[in-house]
Amino acid sequence: MTEETHTHLLPACRRQRLALLVLVSLHAMVALTMLLSQVRPPQIDVAQAGIPELTKLTNLLTSLVYWQYLPGWALLAVLSAVAWGHLRHARARHVPPDRRERVARRYRRTLVTTLLALPALKIPSLLDVAVWPRAHALAFLLCLPTTLYALWLVHHLQRFRRVPVPLLLTAAGWGAVIATGFGLTMNEWWKSFSTLHFPLPENTLDVTRLKDTGLPMVSGFFEELGKGAGVAILFLLHRRHFDSVVSGVVVGAATGLGFNFAESVTYMAAFDGSSAGFHFWARQVAGLMAAHAAFTAVTGAAFGIARQLRSRSQQLTTIALGLCAAASAHFCNNAMLDYLAKESHKWFTADDTFDVLVLTPAQLLLFQGPSVVLYVLLLRRGLRSEAGGLRVALTTLPPASRDAITEQEAAVLLSPARRFRLKVDALRAGENPRRGLTAYRRLARLHAAQLDLATERWHSLRGEADPYAPDEASSRARVQAIKAVLAAPKDCR
Repeated sequence: MTEETHTHLLPACRRQRLALLVLVSLHAMVALTMLLSQVRPPQIDVAQAGIPELTKLTNLLTSLVYWQYLPGWALLAVLSAVAWGHLRHARARHVPPDRRERVARRYRRTLVTTLLALPALKIPSLLDVAVWPRAHALAFLLCLPTTLYALWLVHHLQRFRRVPVPLLLTAAGWGAVIATGFGLTMNEWWKSFSTLHFPLPENTLDVTRLKDTGLPMVSGFFEELGKGAGVAILFLLHRRHFDSVVSGVVVGAATGLGFNFAESVTYMAAFDGSSAGFHFWARQVAGLMAAHAAFTAVTGAAFGIARQLRSRSQQLTTIALGLCAAASAHFCNNAMLDYLAKESHKWFTADDTFDVLVLTPAQLLLFQGPSVVLYVLLLRRGLRSEAGGLRVALTTLPPASRDAITEQEAAVLLSPARRFRLKVDALRAGENPRRGLTAYRRLARLHAAQLDLATERWHSLRGEADPYAPDEASSRARVQAIKAVLAAPKDCR
C-alpha cells in the first residue's frame, strides 16, 4: 500500500517558492523598521516635557506608517491557519489529491493577493485623492499617454525575440503599485524615525533637516529594492523570457516607468496641481527615459547577465552589483538635485523660464545621463550578442527543424528591417484592410515563433536551456501550424 500524497500549502515549484520568499522579504523589511521604531528610545521625550497631547499625536503619526500592515499580517496568520487546518482535515477524510491541490492553489492565491495588497494600499494616498480628486484624475490622464509611449518604445528596442506584452505590463504594474507603495512606506518611516530618534538641531524649527539629510539615501536604496524585487520575481517565474541583457534592460525599464508614472501623478496632483506643469515636464518629458527607468534598467541588465552565467555565486554577485549600482545612482541623483534646488538661486538669476527649460534638463543630463548611457551601451552590446548567437543557432539547426526555418527564412530573421518590410508587403497585398491586417499579424506570429525556436536553440548550444521552456519539438510544431495557416487558400481562411 503506497503512502498517500501529502498536499503542501507552499507551491511545489522551487522558483515559485523563491519568488514568494522575495515578496515576503519586503514585508520582513517593513517589520524590521517597525521593530527599530519601537525598541530604540526616542531622543525627543515629549512626555517629560509635560505635553501629553503631543505624545499621543506623535504616537499616532508613527503608527500611521503601518496602518495596513498589522491588520494585514493578522489576516495572513488567520488565513494560513485556516488553510493548514482545511488541508489537514481533507487529508484525514481521504479527499483525492487532485482536489486537495485545487484547494491549496486557491489558498495560495488568496495569501499572495493579500501580500501584494498591503503595500498597494499605500498608493495612492486615499486622503490625497479625497482632497484633490480632480487633480489626480487629470494627472492620471496626462501621464498615461506618455508612459504608454515609453513602454511601446522600450518594447521595440528588442530587435529579435521580444518579451511578451503581458509580462511587460506586469512589470510596469509592479513598479506603479507594489514598488511605489513599499518605497512610500520606507520614506514615511524614515521621516518619522529621524525626527523622533535623533537630537534636535540648535534651531528647533529646522526639524526637517534631520529627515532631509538621510532621505536621499533611504529613498534611493528602498525604492530600488522594491523595484528590483519585482524584476527578481518576474525573473524567477518567467526566466525563459530573459534571453540576455536586452530582456533584462527591457523588463527593468518597464518597472521603472511604472514607478515613474505613479510618482508623477502624486507630485502633479499635490496641492491641487499647483506645480503640475513643472513635474510633467521634468518627469514625463525631459526625464521620461531617465530617472527611474534608467536606474531599474541597470538592475534588470544584471538579471539578464546572470541568466547567461552558470555559477550561482557569479549570478548572485552580478545581481547584487547591479542593484547597488542602481541604488547608488539613485541616491546621488536625489542628493545632488536637492542640493542644487537650494543653491542654484545663488548662482543664477531667478527666472522660471530659464530654470525649467535650461537648468532642469542640464541637471537631469548631468546626474541621470550616466545611467542612461550605461543601459544604452549594455543594450547595444546585448543586441550584438543576440545577433551573433542566433546566427550560429540558425546555421546549426538539426535536420528536423530545417522545414520550420529554411535558409531564406533564417536570413530574414536576422534582419529586423527585412522582417518589417515583409509584414508591410503582406499588409498592402490584402484585398481589403481587414485581410491585410490579418496577414500582417499571422506573419508577425510566424516570425515570433521562429525566433522562439532559434533562441531556445541558442540557449541549448550555450548549455543554459530552461527546463520549463517548451521543447524543440513543441516549438517546431507551432511554427509548422502557423505556416499551414499561411499556406491555406484564401477561401479557406
